[in-house]
Amino acid sequence: MQSIGDAVHLLIPSPSKRRTLYRGEITQCTPTGIVARFEDAIAPAVNLDVNIYFEDGGKFFQQGAVVTEIQAGAQPVITLRRAGPVVSAESRQTYRVCVIGSEFMAKLDKGGPCPVVDISPEGFAAIVPGSLEVGSVAKIILTADGRTVETVARIQSVKELPDKRRRYGFLVPETDTAARKAIAQTSLEAQRRQLKRVRRGAA
Repeated sequence: MQSIGDAVHLLIPSPSKRRTLYRGEITQCTPTGIVARFEDAIAPAVNLDVNIYFEDGGKFFQQGAVVTEIQAGAQPVITLRRAGPVVSAESRQTYRVCVIGSEFMAKLDKGGPCPVVDISPEGFAAIVPGSLEVGSVAKIILTADGRTVETVARIQSVKELPDKRRRYGFLVPETDTAARKAIAQTSLEAQRRQLKRVRRGAA
């Protein structure tokens, strides 16, 4: 767990594909949030959704947060409220299943349906037209195998594909049990279908 004096890194959403982590030092720490002094003169807006990164036990973790107060200056002091589960920032902890060609779709806010390309019990990746900000959250309607569920997911990563489309990784909050259950069931069913194809090919 984080403590006063520990280093923390802040990722501020940006339309740019460049991911910049700003280093700070924790001056106050509670289970619901932290206060940190940062080395760069950054000024994220109050109520902005951000990501914080930190090391614990030799491993790197990340957590969603919301800016609640900022004291601007050469070394700004920023108050952050925790807004999501702590997850590994090193690698995905569970098996990721490819669902390309399936009917698993994600509809973001007012946009059209986007194909989901892989899923895990924690989230999914989808091909999304246009640009989304890493670290921000989006309202999403997931449709898979006849099931539909609404959720809010945090945009964790972006990768530009050769055809100029973008593949975004989304983290579904651990507290949203309905959405987590839906993607877990879809993941399991996709694994079963893959195993059947492998068995037929080996027969």
